[in-house]
Amino acid sequence: MLTRLIRVIGMIMAVMTLSVAPIQAQVSLQEISSERHQVRLKDIGKIIEVRENQLMGFGLVVGLRNTGDSRSTGFTHLALRNLLGKMGVSTGGANFNSRNVAAVMVTASLPPFTKKGQRIPVNVSALGDSRSLNGGTLLLTPLQGPDLVTYAVAQGSLSVSGVNEQSGAAELRRNLTTVGTLPDGAIVEAEVPVTFVDQHNITIVLNDSNFITVSRATVAIQEIGFRGAKAIDANTIKVPLSDLDSSDLIATIAELEDVLVVPDSSSKIIVNARTGTVVIGEKVRLFPVALTHGGISIRISEQQGAAAFGGEGTAPPPIEVSEGENQLIYLNPTASLSSLVNALNEIGASPKDLISIIEALKESGALVGKIEVM
Repeated sequence: MLTRLIRVIGMIMAVMTLSVAPIQAQVSLQEISSERHQVRLKDIGKIIEVRENQLMGFGLVVGLRNTGDSRSTGFTHLALRNLLGKMGVSTGGANFNSRNVAAVMVTASLPPFTKKGQRIPVNVSALGDSRSLNGGTLLLTPLQGPDLVTYAVAQGSLSVSGVNEQSGAAELRRNLTTVGTLPDGAIVEAEVPVTFVDQHNITIVLNDSNFITVSRATVAIQEIGFRGAKAIDANTIKVPLSDLDSSDLIATIAELEDVLVVPDSSSKIIVNARTGTVVIGEKVRLFPVALTHGGISIRISEQQGAAAFGGEGTAPPPIEVSEGENQLIYLNPTASLSSLVNALNEIGASPKDLISIIEALKESGALVGKIEVM
């Protein structure tokens, strides 16, 4: 009797060990997953006052090899005439037949805290009917902000990645030739001061509105000592200045930006039917369903009962994909879209098949997620 009791106790302990072990492993995997998905607060948001400013200017590109604006682009020749007049050169009202000049718009972004004398890159885009800006030089161009104040001046030789060559009846075109860049092509002449509009709080704005992410970020900020931090809406957090060290505000803001946050992942699918590209979010899930597409048959089921946990009996696989009569694939992971994609790849399904199947699953209500078509 005692021997039998000992055996029963041993069996119970073994079952308890088998039951607890998977739970411990699952918690460990979740912790590892959370650590891997941690990002700095500065990578998913920013302090609202610390922002870039857009600059723009009108300029002329010269030195083109007969690929500039034609005579029909009147503002180009008018701008050139005005420029020469300011330099003391009289044109006498003569018309220009040369196509070595092109009118362009010059744009740039002025980063916060940029000082006078620093250089910033600029983009140059043709404004008229110029065929190519390749080999051209941008003349001195003031870059202004929305307040019409000149903050930078750009000038230099253009870098154009496109090719537009013609020889007889043959023509070679590759990328855009009417757009160019000037790396470090503009010199900053005026600074844009960064001032905190709210005199009582530091306002942090997330790049994407998400209640889960903003809640996690707020808790993470509170855990490093900023107890007054409060989420205002789906993408705004306010940290009272009373919580900050006013004697070293820069170091305190750096500490805020270095806070680690686990952003919420979206259940979204991005589909580009032209290129066959499919991007699948982590949270996308599938419900039980069966469908047929062409020669491909798909059955998605949930594992239930003892068989799902390694007990007696045989449970159907979560996802079963077959094509024709010869190819059959069984998958053991939980029903997710990524496992379906892997199964379709193994039988050689085309991206077009995958996109059609995803759209059909969404229409049937078996796919949990949002589909965006590019």
